[in-house]
Amino acid sequence: MNQKNISSNQSNKKFRGLKNKLQLYFSVYLLLTALIIGSIFMFYEKRERIQNSIDLLTELHIDIQALSGVEKDFFTYETINTAFFETEESEYLDIRTQKLYDIQRNLIALKNRKELRNDDIDKKLFKLKQSVGEYEVLFERLVAITQRKGHKDYGKVGQMRKFIHEIENSDLPFKREKLLMIRRHEKDFMIRKEEDYINKLSLAVQDLRADIRETIKDKNRQKEMLSLLQNYQRAFLDMVDYEKQIGLNIHEGMRFETQQKAYQIADIIAEINKEGNLQAAQITFGIKYTLAVVVLMCFILGMIVSYLISKKLSLPVRQLSKSIHKVIKNDFSENYSINPIITNDEIGWLSKDFDLMLNKIQNSLHETQEKTQEIERSQVQIMDSIRYARQIQDAVLPTENELNEYFTDSFAVYKPQKIVSGDFYWVYRKKRKTFVAVVDCTGHGVPGAFMSMIGQTLLNKIIGQSKIYDPAMILEVLHLEIQHALKQNEGKNDDGMEVAILAIETTDLGKQVTFSGAHRPLYYIHDGQFLKIKGNNRSIGGKQKQENNQFITHSIHLQAGDILYLTTDGFADQNNSDRVKYGTQRLTQFLEQIKDYPFATQKIELIKEFEAFKNGELQRDDMTILGLRV
Repeated sequence: MNQKNISSNQSNKKFRGLKNKLQLYFSVYLLLTALIIGSIFMFYEKRERIQNSIDLLTELHIDIQALSGVEKDFFTYETINTAFFETEESEYLDIRTQKLYDIQRNLIALKNRKELRNDDIDKKLFKLKQSVGEYEVLFERLVAITQRKGHKDYGKVGQMRKFIHEIENSDLPFKREKLLMIRRHEKDFMIRKEEDYINKLSLAVQDLRADIRETIKDKNRQKEMLSLLQNYQRAFLDMVDYEKQIGLNIHEGMRFETQQKAYQIADIIAEINKEGNLQAAQITFGIKYTLAVVVLMCFILGMIVSYLISKKLSLPVRQLSKSIHKVIKNDFSENYSINPIITNDEIGWLSKDFDLMLNKIQNSLHETQEKTQEIERSQVQIMDSIRYARQIQDAVLPTENELNEYFTDSFAVYKPQKIVSGDFYWVYRKKRKTFVAVVDCTGHGVPGAFMSMIGQTLLNKIIGQSKIYDPAMILEVLHLEIQHALKQNEGKNDDGMEVAILAIETTDLGKQVTFSGAHRPLYYIHDGQFLKIKGNNRSIGGKQKQENNQFITHSIHLQAGDILYLTTDGFADQNNSDRVKYGTQRLTQFLEQIKDYPFATQKIELIKEFEAFKNGELQRDDMTILGLRV
């Protein structure tokens, strides 16, 4: 009996030993931690599934936007493409079909997502699918009506043109100006889509009908002409009916209905997305709550373990702590390390772990220093790239020698605010005409430089490829090309440019100069007088009402030795230390003051005047002044 008690006491002592108790506590601690970590993984997995569904909704939203963009491109380009009406085939419609397939596939995938299955989302998904189907039916009807309306020699437009051309080509004695008035109202309606022109055309048709009855005595020929005129009017009214169904403006017709349906689809996707985000937020709250429990449990278990081992392990712990503080105080320097605790227990293992951790930290610090140096090198490379971009931009600009190939003399004052510029000047020779432009793009630095490259490319295209030589028309087309290139009718981008453009041609009377300006004037010297032509109070690009402010072409005759000045607003807008701008009036006075100087001297004087006025202030904007002697 005594022997059994002694054995039991030894067993209890063994069980009460520090190592076994620590093992028990740590086993419970690890089990709890494993359960909590498993819960966290479960929450994260569920949240990831919901996030995948949200990503699918985002992809669906992007596909809807892409579909809308393809449809806009279709109505922008294919409705004026005779090949589409001839073959009834369109690359845009093929792309749209593929996008619809992607949308339908994503809708099916969304419906199969269990994490998004509840009554509200099911209703929204059903409504979404129904809206997409209605949207497709609307668009197909819109395409069919567009095809029936036609273009040039096809559809109702083709019939209308056929009848009116037969009338035009007849040799019968009627007043042609009445026929021209009909064609004018027809074209005005096709361009402006205003219903007033329908009534005007009807009145003009009545007028021509009366004239035919009065002037054509041959009853058969008279009847034939009146029949053609009636067929033309019917075809025109049919075409008008199709235009009304399509929509005379953006607020009516089937195009407006399709747009509203697209907005409805986007709203439904946004509602489903909101529901998914709400579920994701709930999962996130659960994860935070679980983590808070983990921290609390670890704190409690840590206090229990600390109490049990405080005295036995206090000395090695203090030694280890002192060693660690020394390392930290010296910023983890490689010259310092952890003093090892040689014990075959947790403290000894902790000492080894800290030593390993220190080595990793020191290695990480070393890698961080190397990466910092690499970042500094990258910054240097970026600046080198921007400087190289400046070299490219300078290479694209015409040199004064190149300018002097077309002009008696020239100079260019060109000072970017930063390394690269949003200003540029441009020269282009086409046939017997020399085109010159000075352009101030929105912004400066790298964004402005990108805009300047777009501007140069479009000017070369408009004159070189499209063969448009009238300065006002060049600006109108440049405005539309900028809007299209930057998709300004679809987004919030409102960037643009101010332009002064000349077309110069040698004639028997001297130099014929035609000018048009978008917010920029032309200064010129003729017969010793300093003169100015204002540009239009309108810029290139951006969203603006332009119907009542068309660009105007101005023509002047110059003689050899006369001078032209083109500028951006960088010089006039520069401020001094008192925050006072130099001003346009002061600039024109200064140009008039130095107009009789040689060009080389004028350039020096302009730079000196700019620097003296600036007087150490930062340059506010890119600055360009171009002088040309014809």
